[in-house]
Amino acid sequence: MISPGPTGTHGRMIRFAVLFATLLLTSPVLAQGLSADAIAKQNQAIAIRVQQQLMACWIVPPGEEDQRLALDIAFFGDGRLDGEAMLAPESAKAASKRGALTDSVLAAVDRCVPFEGLEALGAEADERFSVTVYFQS
Repeated sequence: MISPGPTGTHGRMIRFAVLFATLLLTSPVLAQGLSADAIAKQNQAIAIRVQQQLMACWIVPPGEEDQRLALDIAFFGDGRLDGEAMLAPESAKAASKRGALTDSVLAAVDRCVPFEGLEALGAEADERFSVTVYFQS
């Protein structure tokens, strides 16, 4: 899913996408009796909330236009991370050449965690989610 994002700090349009890398559901959601379709919609809403918060925290460094990095993030329904956010393997080569962009993406995570409002979307506090967020300037 690629969608227009907020305007960057330098007037550029920031585009982003979220891809569910894996989504591990714990028993609390299953116990709610939701259909598979309802769970998928709920998970999509949670992923979108996380991506929106990350984009609001991201400051694109000057000179990093038309670049893209993917970040794998695992988190719990209460908004805290499960481990460290890691660059996706597909971004390793680009990240080694784009230090400022890499640092800006990781700093966005530091500024945004814990993510907010996930429980209001149906996430249980200890429910674990894993997504890949694409940062593209």
